[in-house]
Amino acid sequence: MAESRLGNPGWRRTLRRRATASAGALLALLALPMAASAQRSGEHMFRLGVAGGVIVPTSNASSALKTGVHAQAFGLINLLPGLPLRLNLGYQKLDLKSIVATAQQAAMPSGTTGILAGTAGTQISLLPGPVRPYVVAGVGGFNVKNTLNNPTGSVSTSSLKFGIDGGAGIAISIGRLSAFVEGRVQNIYTDSGAVKLKNIQAVPVSFGIIF
Repeated sequence: MAESRLGNPGWRRTLRRRATASAGALLALLALPMAASAQRSGEHMFRLGVAGGVIVPTSNASSALKTGVHAQAFGLINLLPGLPLRLNLGYQKLDLKSIVATAQQAAMPSGTTGILAGTAGTQISLLPGPVRPYVVAGVGGFNVKNTLNNPTGSVSTSSLKFGIDGGAGIAISIGRLSAFVEGRVQNIYTDSGAVKLKNIQAVPVSFGIIF
């Protein structure tokens, strides 16, 4: 009887449906403690943040780069209560203040540096309540693109570099949303290139909303 059932296509489909339902139930049971813990702490399992602002070059970078602008979007995933995973994607653009002296310097009077950044880290609230100061830290990859302009066109170089950032901010709850202001210190480890810097250090200052 068992062999005849196994040979029946309808019976095999029934077994697959039951196995799928059992796997789904198991995943739901595994997720319940995590969701319940986040609910008890007043946190949401996932939140999305968007922000923009200025980025101020510091240290050696300030001699070659002007203050620029940046935008970012990030996700907060509360895998552990009070210790959310923060996944950040951002873009920064800064004008070059000066260019390394070369035989072509006169023909390349201007340029820009664009940085596409992807980092992963954490954001830790220091106090509970509607007004929450917090600290943030992350590591990731930074695609640095330098573009030098001349009357006949432009020359671009880009490279992917490792970097770290960290800082602090304050978030204020407004119903379901939170408004925040945040400042971070960013360090990108680079090689010498068009901009003679061993690393790019900058301070992004952000104003944004968390949904």
